[in-house]
Amino acid sequence: MRQLALGMEEPGLSLSSQPQHAFAPAFRPAGQPSGSLTEVIVSEEGAIQPLQLLPMLAQCSSAERWLMWLSPHRPMNKHWLASIGLSHAPVVHLDLCNDTQLALCSKVLIAANSHMIVEWQGRLSSSERQQLRRLAKSSGSHVVIIQREC
Repeated sequence: MRQLALGMEEPGLSLSSQPQHAFAPAFRPAGQPSGSLTEVIVSEEGAIQPLQLLPMLAQCSSAERWLMWLSPHRPMNKHWLASIGLSHAPVVHLDLCNDTQLALCSKVLIAANSHMIVEWQGRLSSSERQQLRRLAKSSGSHVVIIQREC
């Protein structure tokens, strides 16, 4: 498990080992399934919490991909990851803030090398949803957007 703080002001930071154009989705080879966008609403005291969705996301694709968890300051527990069989899975946690969440999600999706769980901060607009869905499909990434119940 790796935990990173990613600032959007770092122009040289790349989430992919291959250069990508900043505004174009990565090339998806023929036969690779298209990605998807799923939305889930959870309550603070609810039985399902975002981390519990990581094993499901790990099964979404036979392709070797990172599992990205984007959330505001919620550290992962290595023992919990090991208990659900993800001790050797490439899992990365990135801190997420309201001001840069769309740009960060777009950058991760354009890299086309991971599936994501995003604890979305605030309201997800229709245009943001459409942009994330389009990028997820074109990159072959599966994205789960978690929104907290108001």
